[in-house]
Amino acid sequence: MVLGMRGKNRRGFTVQIDFLIHIQEIKPWPPSQSLRSLRSVLIEWKNGECASGSTALAAPSLGSVIGEGRIEFNESFRLHVTLLRDMSVRSGDTDVFQKNCLEFNLYEPRRDRTIKGQLLGTAIIDLAEYGTLKESLITSVPMNCKRSYRNTEQPLLFLKIQPLERNRASSSSKENNGGESVSTLMNEEYAEEAEITSFTDDDVSSHSSTAAASPSLDSRGFTLLKLIKVIAYDFF
Repeated sequence: MVLGMRGKNRRGFTVQIDFLIHIQEIKPWPPSQSLRSLRSVLIEWKNGECASGSTALAAPSLGSVIGEGRIEFNESFRLHVTLLRDMSVRSGDTDVFQKNCLEFNLYEPRRDRTIKGQLLGTAIIDLAEYGTLKESLITSVPMNCKRSYRNTEQPLLFLKIQPLERNRASSSSKENNGGESVSTLMNEEYAEEAEITSFTDDDVSSHSSTAAASPSLDSRGFTLLKLIKVIAYDFF
C-alpha cells in the first residue's frame, strides 16, 4: 500500500480576512435610572491578544422616559483576522470556522484617561460566523449591562460588518496574526494529516505494469552499443 496526498477538493485550513467594523450606536438607553446621569462613555474593542482599540467619547442622548435614548458612535476600524477551519465539521462546500471572538466593552471614562473607568456593559460577536460573508451586513448584539432593571429592555449594540479582502492560505503557510497560539498551529498540522489518503491497489498494479513495459536505460544503452559494433565490423 502506497501513501499519497489527495489532490481533489483540497482546501486551505486557514482563511485570512480583512473586516471593516462600523460601530453605529447602542439603543435603547439607559437600561436603568442610575445611568441617566452619565455625561460620556466610550467603547474599547479587543480581538485576541494583540488587536485592540477604542472609540472617542460619546454623549448619551436621553429620551423622555427610560428606554427611548441612544448612544451614537459612528466610528469604524479595520481588523485583520485569521480564521481556522473546523475540520471536525462536515458541511460540504460551506466553510465552518473555529470560534474567534471580538469583544466590545462599554466604559464610563475617568478624568485621568490613563486609568480605565468603570465597566458598564459588554457585547461579544463571533467572527467565525461571518467568515463566508460576501457583502456588508448590519447586525445587533445584546449589551450585557452591569446595572439594569428587570422590567427594562436590554440595550443592543448595532454594528455594520463589511468584508474587504479574503485570502485562503495553505496549510503549510507560516503567516498568522498575532492572536494565534501554538495550539492553533498544531491543529493545522493535525488537519493536514487528516487529508492524507492511500492509493488503491489498482493504482499500484497499474503503475508497476507501466514501469515493466518500458525498457530500462541500461537495456537501451546495451542494444545501441551492440548495433554500433556490428556496423563497424561490416565496414572494415
